[in-house]
Amino acid sequence: MTQVSGRAGRGELPGRVVVQTYYPDHYAIVAAATHDYASFVDRELKYRRWMHYPPFGVLANVLVQSPRLEEAAGWSAVLGKWFQKTTPEGVRVLGPCTAPIARIKGTYRFHLILKANSRKALNAALRDMLAHAEAAGVPRRNLVVDVDALRLM
Repeated sequence: MTQVSGRAGRGELPGRVVVQTYYPDHYAIVAAATHDYASFVDRELKYRRWMHYPPFGVLANVLVQSPRLEEAAGWSAVLGKWFQKTTPEGVRVLGPCTAPIARIKGTYRFHLILKANSRKALNAALRDMLAHAEAAGVPRRNLVVDVDALRLM
């Protein structure tokens, strides 16, 4: 928001930024409005440490997709059940659930988010998951594995 607001009012013309939000008192909104980068970083890093998000942990987003809803839902359930049974050491699995954007261009999407304390544990869990997916008949082309995902959409 700070970067976008810097685009308003260039040169001699004044500018105005309007932010539409349900949470105007959220620390990110307040910090951006007051250009208080230090307080934003301080608070954000506390939350990231508490939630084991980067840089205090590593993440991967596993996207399961298919033009057929039943396939995508079934394959994501297969992976979810496998993770429940195996419980990889040092890895927490969230999901499976419908992806935030559930359907794009006729393709249905489900996802699982993996959180780990170490890259080694995350990579081992992902390798084992891909091996199980192959053995279970989940086509590799229907899986997208995004390590260090910038977006979980």
